[in-house]
Amino acid sequence: MFNSKFFITNGLLTLLLTVASTSIYATTTIGVLAPRGELKAMKQWRAFGEYVGEKIGDNIVIKPYSPKNLISAATNKEVEFMLSNPTQAVILQDVHGATPQATLNKLSGSQFAGVIVAKKGSGITKAEDLKGKKVMSLKFRRAAGAYTFQTYHLYKKGIDPHKDFASFQEGKKQDDLVLAVKAGIIDAAFVRTGILENMQKENKIKMDEFVVVDKVADSSFPFVRSTTLYPEWYMSSLQGTDVAKIDKVKKAILALKPEDEAAMKAKINGFIEPVSMDGIKAALKVLKIEPYNK
Repeated sequence: MFNSKFFITNGLLTLLLTVASTSIYATTTIGVLAPRGELKAMKQWRAFGEYVGEKIGDNIVIKPYSPKNLISAATNKEVEFMLSNPTQAVILQDVHGATPQATLNKLSGSQFAGVIVAKKGSGITKAEDLKGKKVMSLKFRRAAGAYTFQTYHLYKKGIDPHKDFASFQEGKKQDDLVLAVKAGIIDAAFVRTGILENMQKENKIKMDEFVVVDKVADSSFPFVRSTTLYPEWYMSSLQGTDVAKIDKVKKAILALKPEDEAAMKAKINGFIEPVSMDGIKAALKVLKIEPYNK
C-alpha cells in the first residue's frame, strides 16, 4: 500500500509515494520530462511510481520537469533516475555521466517522430512553404520531437529555421503551440507525434483543422508525422546512483507488462533494453546541438 503526498519545493510540484505508511524504507527519486505540464505528468506517472516502489521496496519521489529545467536538475543532482527525451538522454550520458537503462515502449512502439503542423487552408503543405512564415517550437536545442527532429528534417532540405522563417519562437507547452496555429497567431508549429491525436481525444481540436507539412505515408505507425523515426524516451541512471539500486530499478521497469495498472495509467506498453542512440546523435552532430556544439 502507498500513501501519496503532493508538495512544492523550489517551485517544483513533487509527488512522494510512501511505502506502507512507514519511513523504514529508503527513498528513490525519479525525474520525468513533463512537456505537457507538471500536473499531466503526475497523473501519467503516479501509478508507475507506485509500481516501482512496490517492486524495489523503496519510497518513491516523482519529480516532473519542463524541457527547460530537466538538464539543470541533473546538474544539481536532484534525482537518481531521469526519464527524458533522446536529445536530453544524450546530454545526460555524454556530459553528466548518466547511463541509459531502458527505452520507453509506448502504445505506438519504441520510436517517435516530429510533426510540423499548419492550419488547413494556409497554403502550407511542404517544407519550402515555411520560408518567411511565423513558426514556434519548444525549447531550442533541447526538445527532441518538438525542435531537433524537425530542424534536422528541414536542414536536409536546405532550410534553416533560424534564418529562413519570418520569426522562430519558443513556446512552453506543445498543446499551446497547436492552439496558437489554430488561432492564427502563428503559421506553423513543431510538436512530437501523438500530440495532435491526443488533443483531438480531449476535444481541444479536430484533426481536419490542420495540415501536416511533409506528411509521411506510413500505415505501420499510428500517428501522423513529418520526420523520420527516432528512439523513444530513455530511463537513465544518473552518475553516483547506487549500483544495486540501478539493478533493482532496471529489472522492475523491464518487467512492467502492458496489462499492469502502472502501464495502463501511463498509457505505455512498458520498457525495453536501451535502443541505439546513433540516429539521434547524428542529428545532433549535424545541427551542432549540445553536447556536440563545440
